[in-house]
Amino acid sequence: MFPVLNRFDRVTRGAAALSCCFVAATAFAGSPHATYMYPGGGQRGGEIEVTCSGQNLGDVREFLFDEPGFTAEILSADATNTFKAKIHVAPDVRLGEHTYRVITKSGVSDLRLFYVTPFPMVAEAESKVKPKPAQHIDLNTTVYGHTPEDTRVSYEVDLKKGQRMSVEVIGLRLHTEVVYDPRVTITQDGTIIADVDDCSFSRQDPVASIVAPQDGKYVITVRDTTNSGQGPCSYLMNIGTFARPVAVYPAGGPAGQDLKVTLLGDAAGPIAQTVKLPEKPTDKFLLYTNQEQPTPQPNVMRVSDFPNVLATKPDKDIAHPTVVNQEFPLALNGIIEAKDDMDCFKFKATKDQTLDFTVYARRLNSPLDSYLEIYNEKGSRLAVNDDSGGPDSYLRWKAPADGNYFVTVSDQLRRGGKDFVYRLEVTPVRPALTAWLPPITINQNQDRREVPVPKGNRYAYLVRIKRADVGGDVQLQPEGLPAGVTYSVPTVDKSVDTVPMVFEATADAAETAKHFEIEPKPLDPPKDTKVTTGVEHDVEIVENGNQRPYYTLHEHNMPIAVTDEIPVKISVVQPKVPLLQTGSMNLKVVAERKNDFKGPINIALLYSPPGIGNAGIQQIKENENEGAVTVSANANAPLQKWKVCVVGNADFGKGVVWFSTQLIDLEIGAPLLGGQLVRTFVDQGDSTTMTVKLDLKTEFEGKAKLQLLGLPPGATSDEVEITKDDKEAKFTVKADKSTPVAQHKQLFCRFSLLKDGEEMVSTFANGGILRVDKATPSKAVAQADSPKK
Repeated sequence: MFPVLNRFDRVTRGAAALSCCFVAATAFAGSPHATYMYPGGGQRGGEIEVTCSGQNLGDVREFLFDEPGFTAEILSADATNTFKAKIHVAPDVRLGEHTYRVITKSGVSDLRLFYVTPFPMVAEAESKVKPKPAQHIDLNTTVYGHTPEDTRVSYEVDLKKGQRMSVEVIGLRLHTEVVYDPRVTITQDGTIIADVDDCSFSRQDPVASIVAPQDGKYVITVRDTTNSGQGPCSYLMNIGTFARPVAVYPAGGPAGQDLKVTLLGDAAGPIAQTVKLPEKPTDKFLLYTNQEQPTPQPNVMRVSDFPNVLATKPDKDIAHPTVVNQEFPLALNGIIEAKDDMDCFKFKATKDQTLDFTVYARRLNSPLDSYLEIYNEKGSRLAVNDDSGGPDSYLRWKAPADGNYFVTVSDQLRRGGKDFVYRLEVTPVRPALTAWLPPITINQNQDRREVPVPKGNRYAYLVRIKRADVGGDVQLQPEGLPAGVTYSVPTVDKSVDTVPMVFEATADAAETAKHFEIEPKPLDPPKDTKVTTGVEHDVEIVENGNQRPYYTLHEHNMPIAVTDEIPVKISVVQPKVPLLQTGSMNLKVVAERKNDFKGPINIALLYSPPGIGNAGIQQIKENENEGAVTVSANANAPLQKWKVCVVGNADFGKGVVWFSTQLIDLEIGAPLLGGQLVRTFVDQGDSTTMTVKLDLKTEFEGKAKLQLLGLPPGATSDEVEITKDDKEAKFTVKADKSTPVAQHKQLFCRFSLLKDGEEMVSTFANGGILRVDKATPSKAVAQADSPKK
């Protein structure tokens, strides 16, 4: 739907480096990109000085965190890439992972992570001694530092026999452009007590929990697992007496209820806890272990609006299932506890009843690679799924007859363990609409997936929706926009899933940044069921090239900021005539320049409706105020109006900044004229007449022009004029003596008509044939003897 924008984005990166713009030294730093914060966290109720690195950060203004409770003071900034700030974390901020974006005067950066700890922060001590001696610290401390290349950093703590110690490393999640894969080892007098690389609870970041076998000093060592860490290799590491479960069972429950759960994986054993679940369903309820010391990173649970069913042993085959007696929807919960283990549930279904079976395991940080199967009472397998576009299994299944059926859950590799928990939600088909800002740049998932709106100007982006079991037109309703910011967006036609949305800020809009939501609403909702709506904005924090990313977050809102005024504003002139099928059109773009800005402006169509193509990047040249974006329509382009806009970017001195035009109507019309070319021939160096039989589709006023195109090299033709009354037109075709001898089958006609001062264009009569013959000897001699002019 928008391949041009991929090219636009990539090409203008190079073009921006070459452009020269005449503005003052206080110019914008361009669209910002944040790559790294050190340290990547702070203590709750305290403050921490951090250094942020990236690109185009010289005009930093503030941070936008995911929740209230964070305040920041910008301490210093260099010309482009680095700044220092002091971040204060309020005492009531929740522990664990938070997100932030850097807001500059010119834009909004990509999403990065910040971790809140309950413990004091202690920096890795510097030492010139090699190997570096272990640094003694108190328990319940968060340490931070670097382990590049083969560097190993060790910390020493005192433990009593039977005392628990837990260690959490946060490393991979703090990086973006390089992969840092930390490993942690716990030793006592040289004996390895624990050695952990990856953990499903925290992905490629390790966690460990031990009970001290004896009194003594224990050493915790962190390093890159490959001993060749690239980039900064920075880490946070929580070391303390807190409990560190890695799984919760059951992994979710019904909204608004008190739920008894067991936390699994801590070295001191299972932990029983009663949890008050929130009143509304959520896919990410954060559970903190209720012990003497708070757990720095919570476990994740899912909250639904239907009850639980827990697996009962034995339940490993259809002869010994857990019997489900309730009506769906339900959540079936279990643990694949050992190698080759399998849980089996027996349920009733009626003929043609359609059910969705959705596993939640990896999404809740379980190591289970789920494998889902459905059987009938005879033991015949009716359906199976491993992964379905993600790490967890999903099936939509229709019962072939009334009766009893069985659903089984296992691990695809036949593994198992005490933390292999899962939640299988079985629900009737539920219609849903979700919206998000889609990625537009290959292997750069976060590129321009935010909304920076310059004062007195516009910014446009694509909004995409996903229809699940609901059709028809959809209306998009942004909610929570800053004061002074308005939006324009078309109805999402039933035939498409993507539309452009234009945001516009008034000249006096306050400089602010916040999150907003987009609610998609069906214009004709089903009468017998509710349509679930919301934002599902997936952001890849740690990318992995063309492979599945190492770490992804799911946002339910999106960032917007009002940025400084820029010295250019572009508008597109509303066409007075339709774009004809098989034709083309130049959309005129006008630039209003300010403050002596004279540089070039790159422009392109943001969204190409079905059947519409465009010429990609075009340009308003230096010192000029007008340009054009060429669009074309194929023969099958739907005959309707679409809303489109043009996006632009320019370098105002220190990097590319994006902006847009308003939305306009692009109407697709049927061709006014058709026809067929009559096959003919011509000798080299001679001329002939080629006739086109005309088929008037729609009457028009005045005279139109016809051109014969697709002629072979060296052949030319005149332009002819026609009226609506003409039944045919004749072209004089002249062949050069060098025109290739062949049967040329690519000829066609171009129709053009001026209406209201604008040109309407289409093509027809494709596949016309002109045969070029070798000149006869007599003609060749006559041509050679004829006097040269």
